[in-house]
Formats: sequence, C-alpha cells, structure tokens
Amino acid sequence: MVDMHSMYREAAELIRRLRANWTRFLAIHVAVSVLVFTILTPLATALLRLSVSLSGKAALSDQDILFFFLSPAGFLALLLLGSVFSIIIFLGHAALLVVAGSVQAGRAATVKQVLLFLTGRMAGLFQLAVLVLLRALLNLLPFVLLVLLLYQLMLSDYDINYYLAEKPPEWKWAIALGGVIAAACGANLLRLFVNWVFCLPLMLFSGRSPMQALADSQSAAREDRVVIAAWLLTWLLAGLLLTGVVSGLLTLAAMYLIPGAAASVKTLLLALGGVSLVGFLLYFAVTFTVSSWLSLLIMKLFDERGLKAELAPGTLAEATAAHPLLADRRVVGWALLAGFVAALLLTWLLVERLQFDSSTEVIAHRGASAAAPENTIAAVQIAIDSGAQWVEIDVQETADGHVAVIHDSDLKKIGGSALTVAGSTLEQLQQVDIGSWFGAEFADQRIPTLEEVLLLCKGRIGVNIELKYYGKQVRLEQRVAEIVERTGMMEQVMFMSLSYDGIQILHGLRPEWKVGLLSSVALGRLAELDVDFLALNGRAASRNLIRQAHKMGKQVMVWTVNDPVAMASMIGRGADALITDEPELAVTVLEHFEQLEPTERLLIQLADLFDRPGLYREQ
Repeated sequence: MVDMHSMYREAAELIRRLRANWTRFLAIHVAVSVLVFTILTPLATALLRLSVSLSGKAALSDQDILFFFLSPAGFLALLLLGSVFSIIIFLGHAALLVVAGSVQAGRAATVKQVLLFLTGRMAGLFQLAVLVLLRALLNLLPFVLLVLLLYQLMLSDYDINYYLAEKPPEWKWAIALGGVIAAACGANLLRLFVNWVFCLPLMLFSGRSPMQALADSQSAAREDRVVIAAWLLTWLLAGLLLTGVVSGLLTLAAMYLIPGAAASVKTLLLALGGVSLVGFLLYFAVTFTVSSWLSLLIMKLFDERGLKAELAPGTLAEATAAHPLLADRRVVGWALLAGFVAALLLTWLLVERLQFDSSTEVIAHRGASAAAPENTIAAVQIAIDSGAQWVEIDVQETADGHVAVIHDSDLKKIGGSALTVAGSTLEQLQQVDIGSWFGAEFADQRIPTLEEVLLLCKGRIGVNIELKYYGKQVRLEQRVAEIVERTGMMEQVMFMSLSYDGIQILHGLRPEWKVGLLSSVALGRLAELDVDFLALNGRAASRNLIRQAHKMGKQVMVWTVNDPVAMASMIGRGADALITDEPELAVTVLEHFEQLEPTERLLIQLADLFDRPGLYREQ
C-alpha cells in the first residue's frame, strides 16, 4: 500500500534538501548544459547530417524519412542518433545523481570533480544508453504493430481525410481502441522506468557493468514497484503542473503587460527584453527543479532498498576546495549574467530580423476552400475574385488517362462515394456531386480537369499545381506538362509535391519550370535541395530556416495559415507566400501589415514568440 501522508512528508523533506543544496545542483546543471550545447549538440547535428547523406540527398522530407530509416543503413543511423541523444539525457541526469549522491554521503562535490568523475564513465554511459534505447524500442514494437493493424483493419477502406473530416463510427472505435493501446503502452513505459530506475546509480556508484546494472536494478525494484511507480507519477505530475503554471504566467504577461508598452519603441524593447528574460529564467528554473528533485528522489529510493551508494574511492574525493560553495556560486552568477546577455541578444536579433519591407503573396489553398468546396471551379473562381496572386490545386491521373483536380485518393469525403480516382474513368468521377457536402448551393459542382482550371485561370491568377502520388500514377508528370503547354500557361504555373523524386521527374522534363518541395517534417539541409522553393508546414517554417533558404536563392511558402496573427507572424518571418483557405482575409492582413508602424510590427513579433498551438492546419 502507498501511504500518501508519508509520501507528502518525504517529498517535503526532498524539497528542503534541494533548497539547502541548490547552488551545488544549479552549478552542475549549468555546467552540463553548457557542455551539451557546445560539444554534444553539434556532434549530434553532424551525425544527423551524416546519416541523411547516406540517403544520397541533402535532406529527407515526410515519407522519405520513414523509408530511409526502414532501410538497413537508415536503421543503423537511427540507432546511432538515438544513442547520442540518449547519452545527452543520461549525462545531465548522471551529473545531478552524482551531486545527489554526494549530498546523501554528506560531501560537497565541486563542478570540476563531478565532471572528472563522469569523464571516466563516459564509455559506460554510452553503452547503457544504447542498451536502454534498444530494449525500449523492442518493448514499443508490439504496440506500434497493434496500431498499424488497427489502422489496416478499420481505417484503410477510404482516404484518411474522409475519416478525419466525417468521423464515422469506425473512426470513433479506432480512436477508442487506440486510446486503450496508448494507455497500455504508457503503463509498459512506466514499468520499464520503474525497473530501470536504479541502473544509472548502480553503474555510477557501485561499479556494475551496464548490463549488470540493468539486471540488478530490476531485481531491486521488484518488491516495491507500486511505491516506486507512485513516486515517479508524482514527480511527472508535479513537473507538468509547474510547466503549466509558467506557461500561464507568460501568456498573461504577453496579453496584459506588453500591449501597454506599445506607445514607444524604447518602452516596447525594454518590455520585450524583460519578458524574454523572465521566460528564459522561469523555464530554466522549472527544468532545473524537476531534474534535481528527481535525482534526490532516486537516491532516496536507492538508499532505502539497501543498495550501496558510496562513491568509488579516490575518484570523487571529499570536498577538497577551501570554499566549494563559493566556487559554485560564482558559476551560478556567471550563468545568470550569461542568461541576461542572451536575452538582450535575442531582443537585438529579433529586431534585426524583423521584415519591414514585405513582398509576401497569397496562395488560395485548393481554391478559396473556406468559402466553397475544395478543388472545384467555384472555389477557384472565388480565389480569383479575392485578389490572391495564386491558386493551389491538387492533381491525379484517372483510370482513362485524364488529369483530374482532386486531393484525396477517393471521393468518400467530398462526395460520399467509394470511387477511387485511379480506379475510375473521368466520366464516372464527374457523375458524383462533390459540392453538396459543403452547401446545397454547390450541388452542381463536379470534379474539374486540370485543363478546365488552367483555362479559367489564364491571365487572371497563377496556378500552383501539387502532384499527388498514391502509388497508382502512370504518366502524371508528362501529362501535366502537356496540358500546361497546350493551354499556354507555362509562364503562370509552378509545381510542388510531397515526393521529391516525383518533382525531380517533372524538373527533368521541363528544367525551366519552377518546382518546389512540399514538406511537413524534414531532416537535413532542406535549403540545399535542388528545388526553386520550399512549401513548409507553419510549425516548421522557423525564422532561421527561412533565412537559410533565402541565402540559397529559394523562396519559402507556408501552409496552411488561416489565423490573422499567424499570417502576420509569417509575414514578419519573411515568408514569400501564405498558402491559406482564407485568401480574402490574407489579402486584407497583407494590406494592413503594410500600413503598420515599426512599433506595431514589433508587437506582432512578440506574439510570434509566444506561438499559440492550432494556428496551422495540415495540408
């Protein structure tokens, strides 16, 4: 049984112990963070780039990432990368455990001593990281297979967009069963955490090999799994609560304090710097507190189970410095000063990167798809009337060789029909009403051909053609190129796709045409790919990535941006185009943005710093 009253007293004692020794914990936390930032993070980045280079490309995007990691070379690269990222986590945790162990033993370890102690155990730490990663992946594999089986049995009959939009009974059942699988997976991960909770201190302090440390940790935890699990869940919930409180405070600061400072650039800059500094310090404090408290908790549980927690003799001596705490306080002082300078630098960089001269264009996503059924003549016409510079459409091949304008692989979502595009003729597809699902006034809408859309847009709006690949294409690139030339739209089109290989085929057919890669997630150096532009998910379109792409002579388009604040943020980051369901709104936002004062634009950048979830919709 878990005695909650006793747990509360013991938790309070751990907090008291942390308060009494906070300078020691903070000093080593800062030192390891600096070590990770200056050495291990660049190493991990270099390994990531090396891994991606094994694919023969500068970057991998979306499904290409999965296909690469499923290959033998990719799987080995994944294990290596996972091990490096694991050791980054293990190193920080191990350093705090050493401090906690020294506190338990009544010693005062300096930063230098802790780092020297860990240096002699780096090989063991790496081996332990690899073992933990491999075993964790093996334990996760059955749950991943169950999810794939669930998807195949319940969600594979129609295009996934139908299930996402309509949420039929089978979707709800799949979500419910997926929740059960996720809960079981979470329970399994907690079981692993409980079993392995002592492996790191056993290896660090008792001289066990990584393999022996894992085995002995499981044996030590066997009799008290419920108690250990209760402690770990308490730690996790406390961490989530602290993070939530900090996020709430920063949001309140952004909402109520900053707007009042917008009267002048100077006041706004001071307020911006202050909020940035406070945010940096608060999140750092939460991370430090939660991590340090966990190390003290593990060492408490470690000692209570009679495990030998003595430091290896001669490796980590008792306090040898005359004033070890003074030395640690100096480290803390320098760290705080560095944080203040970093906040000022962040403010300066923000102002330097602010885009005062905007040339952003508007691309209507699948036509004006918030005002009319997607990829229809009606949606394209509204996009033309909205003042957008471009309209984006999706194209696929039909069974009889026509190029139809449609996003999904079937008509289930937009027409309630099970017909697939690749398995049906154009005549069959055009018998289906694809407008009534959106509104009765669109009951006359049918699937248009690419040629129909291009003729409608000619001389009125540019067309961004996305090539859709569902594994059934025959001559998609060639047919699209022929239609574009037949309609005389060569100067008013550009092309993109999630498939880098597919877009390269088109580029090979017509090298002078503008092509781009559509990407939701990516690894490697996207800006170095052989394309003219990148169409990025709003979550991936960071200010730094946009600047890198511009330096390489590439444009960046951001999707799917439907919120005015998100639109203004992307304009401020330097996006060349906004892909949106709301082209009329985007045109209005652009007009207002051009009229903003510098102070007001800075305020928008602050809103961008406190990025709100849900501003971007999946393509």
